[in-house]
Amino acid sequence: MIIFIGIITVFLFSMLLGVPIVYSIILASGIPILLDSYISIGQMSNIILQQTRSFTLWAIPLYIYCGKLLVISGVTDDLIFISKVLVGKIRGNLAFVNIITSIFFGGISGSSVADVTSLGTVLIPAMNKTGYKPEFSATLTAASATIGSIIPPSILLIVYGAIAQTSIAALFLGGIIPGVLIGLVQMIYSYFYVIKNKIGFDTSKMEIYSVSMKIQAIIKSIFPISIFLIIIGGILKGIFTPTEAAGVAVVYIFFVSYFFKNKRNLRLFFDATIDAAKDTAVIFFVIICASFLSWVLTYYQVFLPIVNIIKTSNLNGISFLLILTLIYVILGTFMEPCSAMLIFVPLLSPVVDLLNLDPTAVGIITVMAIRVGAITPPYGLCSLVAARIANTNILKMVKLILTFLIYYVLVVVILIFFPDIILFLPRLLLPNLIYR
Repeated sequence: MIIFIGIITVFLFSMLLGVPIVYSIILASGIPILLDSYISIGQMSNIILQQTRSFTLWAIPLYIYCGKLLVISGVTDDLIFISKVLVGKIRGNLAFVNIITSIFFGGISGSSVADVTSLGTVLIPAMNKTGYKPEFSATLTAASATIGSIIPPSILLIVYGAIAQTSIAALFLGGIIPGVLIGLVQMIYSYFYVIKNKIGFDTSKMEIYSVSMKIQAIIKSIFPISIFLIIIGGILKGIFTPTEAAGVAVVYIFFVSYFFKNKRNLRLFFDATIDAAKDTAVIFFVIICASFLSWVLTYYQVFLPIVNIIKTSNLNGISFLLILTLIYVILGTFMEPCSAMLIFVPLLSPVVDLLNLDPTAVGIITVMAIRVGAITPPYGLCSLVAARIANTNILKMVKLILTFLIYYVLVVVILIFFPDIILFLPRLLLPNLIYR
């Protein structure tokens, strides 16, 4: 426990000095190892690089690349058009379009930040013109973007599956209903916000939906739906692993964009490749650093006393998950979600097994709880990006952020008490797996 306190002290002190979080992690975890005569520098380098050898994690750069290619393909405009046709002439329709488009985009990208960047630049200005306050437009866009980490394919679900050795196919299926549920709750809140603030609907020509426009929406939906079916269908049928499915999706998106959507500017594809490589480097650097800290904490068994306390207490599964949710919400506010999961998921796995909790349900709850940090400052990256697009600031958004946070956490609590909501689709479509 003394080692744990020392590591945490060094980590927090480094962050207070302005040291970037990944370097703070390396510094805090490296000091006890350097002072340990039983571990060599060579072993340290091997430990650090070991996590990058995971074939499952190599799906991450491919899904990031998918998101970059989708922007080039113009699928963002298609999804917005489809969502507008589905919503129709309803009061406050642009808020609903924002949420529904995020659900669609999450189903083919898996990146919350990509959602905010690509959809926010179109929807936030349109919402502001219709009468929404910039802080609401920005907060709603950031909050709805979190759905992209729950709806498959999800980068965070892939990371969790690789760490916890849990079926990624089951995690993908388990995330569908909770993701839609989050969207419905956000739509209900948005409706009452629209009524309270007397906001009308978008009066553009898109409001008049002829039969031909509905047919056009169906045609536009073929491409994004086919991507989703290739990824999820291929995995469920055993044709692809999640990593292979991501590779096939990259080739498919490039082929359709180049030959059918006439996106022939190779410079755009080259820039997308560079951007995807940069994003991948950042994520994998975080994974390497967090994996090293997780190994150090496990090596010195710093959480063993906590596990023993849980073993001797009357703590049940629901109580544990409620505490876990609180911990992850707090961690997600200050830490990058991949690093937080890589540190704590392996340490808490014995408790999950001890309490006989289903790993798929725990995985969805973990990702949902930790992903909400994307909207909560100071780490709230989605909120920061959305605020910049909306020409507002985080301070004006705080009240709305807390409101969306409360509703979001409420959904997580419901799922904790009723895990069958998560497990319904996995049990239906993957009956051969063992569920608890």
